[in-house]
Amino acid sequence: METRLRLLFLACASVALGGCASLHWPWHHKAPPQPAAGTSTTEQTADATPPTVIEPEVERRQVKVPAIKAHNLELGAYYGEISIEDFGTSRLLGYRADYHVTEDIFFEGTYGQAKGGETSYELLNGNVQLLTEAERRFTYYDLSLGYNFLPGEVFIGKNLAMTSALYMIGGIGAVKFAGDQDFSVDFGAGYRVLPTDWLAIHLDMKDLVFRTNIFGVNQLKNNLQGFIGATVFF
Repeated sequence: METRLRLLFLACASVALGGCASLHWPWHHKAPPQPAAGTSTTEQTADATPPTVIEPEVERRQVKVPAIKAHNLELGAYYGEISIEDFGTSRLLGYRADYHVTEDIFFEGTYGQAKGGETSYELLNGNVQLLTEAERRFTYYDLSLGYNFLPGEVFIGKNLAMTSALYMIGGIGAVKFAGDQDFSVDFGAGYRVLPTDWLAIHLDMKDLVFRTNIFGVNQLKNNLQGFIGATVFF
């Protein structure tokens, strides 16, 4: 009897142990799949589909940069008006030459001429003439230093943009008027616009200051002038 119980117990234990071996417990890691025989990892990566590249659809704007001449030399003329102190306002005609040392700094030489009118004393006294016709000729020349302190662009409408600059200028020179030639100082500001690569339009306001003794007293005279001109690059 005991022998039969032992055999039955052993048979049950064998069945139980075989069932446990076939179970997969949740904490057991599953081995990664091995590549097929004769296939390398590099070949598998190459066979993978590449990612889709999204090309940006941006319309690029064509920008034309003014090709200013390399010599940086401007020659031109200007026309405007000058208020000759005590002698009224007269038409002004002049010539200018600019040389650009750097992008922001330039030298300018100018020559202008006008004709002085009659003083209030002459107008009130009829035939009294303080100056002859030759002495009323007002001429000046000067050499100035300019600085472009606000370079930029000016826009006309939606499709037209022109290079521009706001500049300050000042210098020294001489004035010939009423039979005398006197030392002068000039200072002011201007605005330059480039419609093309070779042409510049200028709008300037200046004060021309000098001392004179036309009326027998040495006085400091301020002569305001405003003019518009054009120059060509060489």
